[in-house]
Amino acid sequence: MSTVEKAIAIDCGGTNLRVAVVDRELNVLAVRRVPSLANNPSKLYEIMKELISEVCEEAGVTTVETIGMSMCGIVVHNKVGRVGNLGIEGGFDFEALFNRDYPHAKILIANDGNCSALVEAEYGVNKGLKDSAFVTISTGIGVGIIHNGEMIDLPLEGVLLSGNGIVHLAAMNDLTVVDGKDFFDGVRDRKPEYMRVYDIWTRRLGLWFANLQLMFDVEQIALSGGVMKSKDVFVTDIERIANAAIATWRLNKIVLKEAKYGQDVGIAAAGALAWHALNK
Repeated sequence: MSTVEKAIAIDCGGTNLRVAVVDRELNVLAVRRVPSLANNPSKLYEIMKELISEVCEEAGVTTVETIGMSMCGIVVHNKVGRVGNLGIEGGFDFEALFNRDYPHAKILIANDGNCSALVEAEYGVNKGLKDSAFVTISTGIGVGIIHNGEMIDLPLEGVLLSGNGIVHLAAMNDLTVVDGKDFFDGVRDRKPEYMRVYDIWTRRLGLWFANLQLMFDVEQIALSGGVMKSKDVFVTDIERIANAAIATWRLNKIVLKEAKYGQDVGIAAAGALAWHALNK
């Protein structure tokens, strides 16, 4: 086992860029956060490099040995493709720049959903399972899959069934709601007009989970995102509908568990990626 005790974790989101030094338990030893820079990936990389220098100095890192970067876009085999939130349309080779500037470091870059799946599999609620998934339901639906302990480069996304999508789904069915909280409050009160939309949402989302299980047959799914504030309302219903849909197949039962790292998962996920790179 490597004797390295400190890793660089980079969480490159659509709004903020965070760079940290973390230990093997994902404790943050030093961190910097700045707004993410769009439409100029070369300059974005230079900012990352500056922040790496700052956190390394603070945490006493003299040689960068491993870097994990969680990216809010398409990543396949360490290559960053389209990142719409950052205005990167044709991809950008961050890996080559990291290899140039940190020649002794292991580098692993992945889509943020896949990174979240990894941290839940290695440190969170899915620890100890070979096949698992991570699903976040917030402004959109993001998914990460772990198969036999490794990430699959398959960034699946959805919109209409997401937390924000509930508002649009309600409007399509002649119901006006302000946000997800407003919607779930109406469901708690068993208001008929809310229950009608809720039945549509749970059935569609239940079938979505059923199809995910048909493809990957995971042992457990870590669930995160803003809608988890209302988990008492819908999780049991989603599990029931999803499991009914796969009842005729010999698959693992669909089990939804609240993710350990929640919505603020970025640095922990990138840290898990860095340690995964070193241990491969």
